[in-house]
Amino acid sequence: RDQALVIREHGQREYLVIHHGATTYITASIIKLAIMETVMIQAVGEKRQLTEGEKNLLVPMIENSSNDAATALWKKVGKAEGVRTAMRRMGATNTTFDPVGRSGLTSTTAADQVALADHIFCPNTIIPESMRAYARELMSNVEDDQNWGMTAGMKSPFVKNGWLSLDDGWHVNSVASTGTAGYTVVGLTHSATASMDDLVETIEGMARLRARHQARRVPPPASSTAQSQPPAP
Repeated sequence: RDQALVIREHGQREYLVIHHGATTYITASIIKLAIMETVMIQAVGEKRQLTEGEKNLLVPMIENSSNDAATALWKKVGKAEGVRTAMRRMGATNTTFDPVGRSGLTSTTAADQVALADHIFCPNTIIPESMRAYARELMSNVEDDQNWGMTAGMKSPFVKNGWLSLDDGWHVNSVASTGTAGYTVVGLTHSATASMDDLVETIEGMARLRARHQARRVPPPASSTAQSQPPAP
């Protein structure tokens, strides 16, 4: 069972990464956060607000994890090339896209995902506050049966999860934040034998471990590493 956890306190340069097994993971539906941010970044580049048509697709894509809405927006922003360009602007440079163009089969790292999430929850010059607030509104409104994972132990959480069964097993991921104050946490998992429920339990266990670590302020475990990148936006 492969799993990765990354935590960053908002406004901090360093982030804590814990790996067990793989360092790259299939995104499944968490790619929808990158698609949403690409829509916003392109709108800013065109010096306009989000259109009603874009909002009518963003709502079901994030709140209901609609694949049809995601596909429509994926095509609108220029597919992999458009999303790659936006992700690089946000400092996510270790993500590889499916050569056939299937967005959910994008391969990513936990660090890239926390960089993307921080552009929703932290002030930055790439995505304006009005659009970030809209993204947070959507992430706080996901369907009840999709509100699991890294939100374990959080109050008023914001979340986007992803889950996908492939020939090599389940890929289950969770991106969550406490909001504009606090921290962002990402859990990525894969197993050839475990069920989706098992991996959800693994992610929620990591989330509770994080909560205990925060409460006790103990040093990070020996298997973890503190890495650094430009300060959270």
